[in-house]
Amino acid sequence: MFKFLPANSAIDASYKADTDMAHNSFLRQSPTLLAATIMGVLFLTGCQQQSETQPATEDSQTLEQTDSEDSKPMPQSDSAAALIKQLEPIYVVQMQGLQRRLQAEYESLQAADASESEDSLLLNYAAATDTSSETTPEPNTDTEGDIEADINTSTEVGERDLTVLKRISLDPRKPIILTEDQMIDRYQQAMDALYQPVTTPLSAEDIDTLINIATLVPELFEHAEIAGRVSAKSPALARLIIQHQVWEQIQAQQVSDMQQMKLNQQKEFETLMSKFNETIEGYDEQIAKYEQTLREFQ
Repeated sequence: MFKFLPANSAIDASYKADTDMAHNSFLRQSPTLLAATIMGVLFLTGCQQQSETQPATEDSQTLEQTDSEDSKPMPQSDSAAALIKQLEPIYVVQMQGLQRRLQAEYESLQAADASESEDSLLLNYAAATDTSSETTPEPNTDTEGDIEADINTSTEVGERDLTVLKRISLDPRKPIILTEDQMIDRYQQAMDALYQPVTTPLSAEDIDTLINIATLVPELFEHAEIAGRVSAKSPALARLIIQHQVWEQIQAQQVSDMQQMKLNQQKEFETLMSKFNETIEGYDEQIAKYEQTLREFQ
């Protein structure tokens, strides 16, 4: 038993020597390993930060590019220019017809207002001279708040009346009559304004002209480039044009549906009349047979 003690001591001594040697070797190599570890961590951190900040940098560059494009005029394509030139005389003819209708409507309203004014003067004069029918007027208890409360402001389909819209303009306004040259100038000016920088706002005159164009020659805005310029220059105007075109499509569809319904009703009526005539003819044949039979018996 005691013979193994030296061997165990030797093993322990050898293990301790190896451990001390490895520890000393690590201490000698630790500065190099530590430096390599730090470099690796810094490299990974830098890569992570770069990956995190790259989208923000790209977004910033995109915004700067968009702002730069918005501050520059846009060149007009050949197809857009050709369509604008093609629809110009059509717009002028349509605009002249619109002005004639507006002028006729204004004169009609003026005549109606003048007639109502004369009738009102006669009634006031008759009331003033009729002293026997004087009465004390009842006080008006309606307040402005009560009147406003009566206005139907519902947005549900079929529940909104035109009270609010009627209050926008009650008096007839004399239309502005433009010459053919003025129409052409405003048409071309509005088209040029669309291709100016997005940061340059449209004038009131250009907006009015664009609305007239959308009403009279809406096919102009079927061109993708022109429609895009309207959306870029004035999103609100673009929405208004779209709503107007949708309304016109609905109106045209309703007219088509009404015509089709009349045709269907006419066909149905003709079918019923044909059956009725066939029935009457059958009755006439039976009556003729009965009459012939009666004559034979007589």
